[in-house]
Amino acid sequence: MLKPLLAALAALTFAVPIAAQAQDAPSYAQGQPSYASGELNVHGRIVNFDGAYALQVRDEQGYIDNVQLHQGTIINPTGLTLQPGMVVSILGYNAGPYFAANEVDTPYTYYGGVPWYGGHPWNYWGPSISLGFFFGNPGWWHGNYFGGGFRYVGGARVYNNVRIGSVHTGGQFRGRDYVAPASRGGYYPSRSPQQRSVQAPHDDRPHG
Repeated sequence: MLKPLLAALAALTFAVPIAAQAQDAPSYAQGQPSYASGELNVHGRIVNFDGAYALQVRDEQGYIDNVQLHQGTIINPTGLTLQPGMVVSILGYNAGPYFAANEVDTPYTYYGGVPWYGGHPWNYWGPSISLGFFFGNPGWWHGNYFGGGFRYVGGARVYNNVRIGSVHTGGQFRGRDYVAPASRGGYYPSRSPQQRSVQAPHDDRPHG
């Protein structure tokens, strides 16, 4: 009788921290449940971009976050084409299956149409360079201006009573999406995912 009781207690002991960890994972992180709400700030590195609206970002806590841009999302610097490998700080909110991006800040500066950082083209700094190397240089990401405390929910920093309108002007809210004109850094892709060409599958079968 004592053995089954001890086994049940041991299982319960291990289950409690596991459940607590699960509550820290946001819904937009692949395979994780939803618990985050409010204005969020994600730091990470782009691992995939479809060239229109869908991003995947490996955040500083190791989650792969599904991020969705919209027309009018602010991208700094203006005119930057996001690419896998780029370091980003994203302001937005939890929209359930994805993180809705209202602003994407990067540490890069244009020289001759090429993004640079620290005297080198952006891709000089490979994935082995820690995120702390970039985020230790304040001023390019808006989250450090908030001043107040934050807590982590999965890989996102959750701030209290902060909205993107507090740090950026020139756009307007449409629902929870902040929409800025192109002249203020608003993102307007040249073509939507529906307009992207789809290559027909190759058929290896012999034709008579």
